Amino acid sequence: MQTYVKREALKRLKTSRGHLDHVIKAVEGEKYCIDILQQSLAVQSALRAIDTIILKGHLQEHVSKALQGKDKEKSLREVVEVFEKVRR
Repeated sequence: MQTYVKREALKRLKTSRGHLDHVIKAVEGEKYCIDILQQSLAVQSALRAIDTIILKGHLQEHVSKALQGKDKEKSLREVVEVFEKVRR
């Protein structure tokens, strides 16, 4: 994993963890449902952004090289499988 990808992913993961802790406390404290949902949506959005960062880094670092070599089919299959999981 590229250094900048790791740094950005970790920063956003830690922020997401903070948001998730807030959601947990809100549920435990029986806060207003809409407020909880908004926080939950913020966590989900942050996680999707992390996925994008990691996928972009993977494409840049690994897939672009693999497409020029013998691992082309394997790399393409891995990326397609990730997209298929997203659509479920």
